[in-house]
Amino acid sequence: MKRFYQILCMICAVLAVICIPFRPLWFGLAFFTTLCACTGVMWLFIRVRDTRTGKWSAVATWFVRAGNVVFVLWLISVAAVEGLILSGAHTDAQALEADCVFVLGGGIKGDQPTETLRNRLAVALDVMEQNPDVQIIVCGGQGDDEDYTEASVMYNWMVSHGADPERVAKESKSRNTIQNIENALELCEKNGWSTDRVAALSSGFHLFRTRRIMENCGLESCVIAAPSGNPAMRILFCIREYFSIVKLVVSGYW
Repeated sequence: MKRFYQILCMICAVLAVICIPFRPLWFGLAFFTTLCACTGVMWLFIRVRDTRTGKWSAVATWFVRAGNVVFVLWLISVAAVEGLILSGAHTDAQALEADCVFVLGGGIKGDQPTETLRNRLAVALDVMEQNPDVQIIVCGGQGDDEDYTEASVMYNWMVSHGADPERVAKESKSRNTIQNIENALELCEKNGWSTDRVAALSSGFHLFRTRRIMENCGLESCVIAAPSGNPAMRILFCIREYFSIVKLVVSGYW
């Protein structure tokens, strides 16, 4: 096991360094740095166990056993949750007939959407073409490091690419997925739009959690999947989604 943790620690260190220049990958930087530290500590305690005697060896042995159990349980939880995430990454058949579609925010760069968000907006344009009566609500507030609200950037991008501005509304106060859906529902009620058939549009990796949030808001679980981007980003987003789901479960929202 010492060799395993040593190699894993080095791999995580390299991956963390690779993430540094790319801001969209900063979650990966935090994740791989943390995993590098944890595996490094395990490697250190295994060394102590194998090279010391007496009290230090006993403490190290106990720590290594506990660490191995925690690591295995964590891997099992990751595999289970990632399986659920992947199983939910598809469009529901009835979603394209929705009266209203909530397009969930996915990050902006200046006054432009990120690749992930552009993919969602492009799918929203396709939905508008297929369903001439659908009302679109673009969702997303302004982050601490952003000059614009996500909703305003999303709205401008869609209109500049041919969307009818009368069919695109902005929800500009939300800071997370729960607020996206709750605030979009309030906007529907304020404008008298039907919520009998509502769909949420987001990237595939995001849809399992989105379904659960919709159910908690009293809506039928109905989603539209957008492409998740390049493979490296998709992997990191799926890892981040694991922690987002765990956070919901721990908070009691699940």
